[in-house]
Amino acid sequence: MVRTLDKKAIREFLAWKSQAITITLVIASGISVFIVSLSAYNSLLSSRNAFYSKYSFAQGFVSLNKAPQSEVLEISKIPGVSFAEGRIVKEVVVDFESESVPSGAKIVTLTEGLNRLAVLKGKLPSQNDETVVSEAFASANHLEPGSRISAVLEGKKKLLTVTGVALSPEFVYIFRPGSFLPDDKHYGILWMRKVSVEEIFDMSGAVNDIVFDFAPGSDKNFTLNEIDLRLSPYGGLGSYDRDKLPSHSFLRDEFKQLKTTAFFIPIIFLGVAAFLLHIVTSRTIAKQREQIATLKALGYDNKSITLHYLKIIWIVCIAGSFLGIIFGYYLGTKMVLLYGEYYKFPDLKFTFDPMLAVYSILIGMISGTLGSSLSIKKVASLQPAQAMRPPAPENFSKSSLEKYWKDLSVVYRIAIRNLTRRPGRSLLFIMGISSSVMIMVLGLFSRDMMDSILRIQFEEMQKENVSLIFQNAVSSQSVLELSKKDEILLIEGFRSVPVRLRNRNVSKELVLTGIPRDSGLRRLINEQGQEVVAPSEGILLNAVVAEKLGIKRGDTVQIEILEGQRLKTKIEIFGTINEILGQGAYMEKESVNRLLQEGDLINIAALWTDSSKEESLLKELKSYPKISGVSTRNRTLKIFYEMMSRSVLTTSLIIMIFSCIISVGVVYNTALISLSERAFELGSLRILGFTKEEVFRILVTELVIVILFSLPIGCLFGYFSGYGVLNTVETEGFKIPLFISVRTYLFAIGLVLITSAISFWILYIKVQSMDLISVLKIRE
Repeated sequence: MVRTLDKKAIREFLAWKSQAITITLVIASGISVFIVSLSAYNSLLSSRNAFYSKYSFAQGFVSLNKAPQSEVLEISKIPGVSFAEGRIVKEVVVDFESESVPSGAKIVTLTEGLNRLAVLKGKLPSQNDETVVSEAFASANHLEPGSRISAVLEGKKKLLTVTGVALSPEFVYIFRPGSFLPDDKHYGILWMRKVSVEEIFDMSGAVNDIVFDFAPGSDKNFTLNEIDLRLSPYGGLGSYDRDKLPSHSFLRDEFKQLKTTAFFIPIIFLGVAAFLLHIVTSRTIAKQREQIATLKALGYDNKSITLHYLKIIWIVCIAGSFLGIIFGYYLGTKMVLLYGEYYKFPDLKFTFDPMLAVYSILIGMISGTLGSSLSIKKVASLQPAQAMRPPAPENFSKSSLEKYWKDLSVVYRIAIRNLTRRPGRSLLFIMGISSSVMIMVLGLFSRDMMDSILRIQFEEMQKENVSLIFQNAVSSQSVLELSKKDEILLIEGFRSVPVRLRNRNVSKELVLTGIPRDSGLRRLINEQGQEVVAPSEGILLNAVVAEKLGIKRGDTVQIEILEGQRLKTKIEIFGTINEILGQGAYMEKESVNRLLQEGDLINIAALWTDSSKEESLLKELKSYPKISGVSTRNRTLKIFYEMMSRSVLTTSLIIMIFSCIISVGVVYNTALISLSERAFELGSLRILGFTKEEVFRILVTELVIVILFSLPIGCLFGYFSGYGVLNTVETEGFKIPLFISVRTYLFAIGLVLITSAISFWILYIKVQSMDLISVLKIRE
């Protein structure tokens, strides 16, 4: 008996044909996203953890001005610290003759216990003037063991010999301080022997940076506070755990995003698949009422018949799951390679957990079972005698709403009446199409946000096209000297200094920037989107920081200058501002100079230049020994778009394909079900004189009405889903505004309309080839 039903199940699965294929593809899309996201997450996580463990990634960090080496031992004795090592860290200028702008590098002295290097080429330095360089910097500048680098150390050029290329768990993601984009060509890490660096920077027997591990079970906050108290006389800039280290925090945020994607997107696809299986199963059972009655009359129990229909569903689900596993595995390998371009691990490999395949099949089967459960439940409730009779005819009487469309043509009235007759199914159809639009919007809106970030940051807030960073604070006379150059149309000087804000028991380290009165190159925007002027008394504080510290306008907080004499004073919060990149505080430049008890000094200059002469200016600025860094808007944008083009475009293409599958699956299956259900009705219309084209118009009109309702709902869902995605992951140093362009909405809508048109064309062919009159001879 079971064998007979199995044969019947296979025949019915084959009879579904194209419907089964489209549903299988929808399930495969959801499963593939699940596999890609979780396998990439597992691969990155296992590679990161192995890297951290093997090379002893430190758990805590603290920078300071200068302290004797003996203080490192004292730090290791603080309760909660298990081990500590001192080192010297310095920002330097690197000069490549082929480059028009100076490059930068962070010199870090080698440590033996924590943050050890994974040497990929060559060896560790053994002599003075030897260095190991970070892999990305070496690759971008074609450096190999034996290459020589010209670096400006303490105002003097010095040739360093590259002995090796390495990776460090501390610098998986590398970018210049003050920037949030990696620039492998112009910024890297140089590791040197401590004795060599001590001699160059006059740091004999001293350190300016300490790394440490926490003791198991220790109170981290207590330990960090004790470290800060101990190092306060030496200009300690505030200790922190690895969660605040930029490289680690970027990885952490990426992992959160992958986990969110792994569950959010597949739920949508599997929900759509469940809906499609529901309508297909409902129609199949409705058509087979007499067969079900006959099976029950022959002795088949409800369990056997129910299992028979579930087997058909499971065949579709398992086929979709297997296809999704295969496709997800392939995409996962490519995704891990893409991540490898940004996050540097010595042994990043694609890791596939076989249990993911098991989970995928189970998830696919569960979604199919849940989707078809209401339909299959009717099988058990059907009595043989009742099932032998045709189902009671549906109510075709006028509804109370028809008075609003009584002047419409017959075709429109039939279409609308059929939609309102089954409001539940119509609503599910709308949700299915809406999800296709929503997923397309989610796949494309990241590009809109990045464009918005760059527009706000570099056209509204930072209008300069060249920025200069000085090694030390210099007189503002430097601005007057530079302004005499023909290439410079406008120049402004700024003074920035690291500070610590403290409000009761919470504190935050950030940068206080002094902006000139009536600045034309820097603008500050408050939370209402209005431009505000940097105050002479009080500070404007980043709104996100203010919220974290529980600060509001008018409050007074303690501010500690983290350089020089480390002055402490009270200061009023004048207001809050919005920032896209970074989290800082602002006041008038002269006020910052007074706060620091210094003269008219600057350490940053913003330039508006003649673009036709910019290249010659950059070459000239390269020779200025006091300038430690030069950045240009064009170079920053180029780096950014090179990064985005590789990741966003690839992701968008995959999302576009998947959303097309949903659109085709929903429209095509709904159209076929509607044609199957109404074959008798449409045949009657043919007898009454309707042409095949008019019959086709009735079917298509129903679908078009639902699609037109779905499009704005899908756009709305896309907007709120984007908002939810942005707020799921809190990114340190970023405040990403939600912005979705009209172009993205139109593209998503256009793609749904195109896929719908393809489904309509297939439906038209079926209507033309179908003998609807012969249907009247068959009693359902």
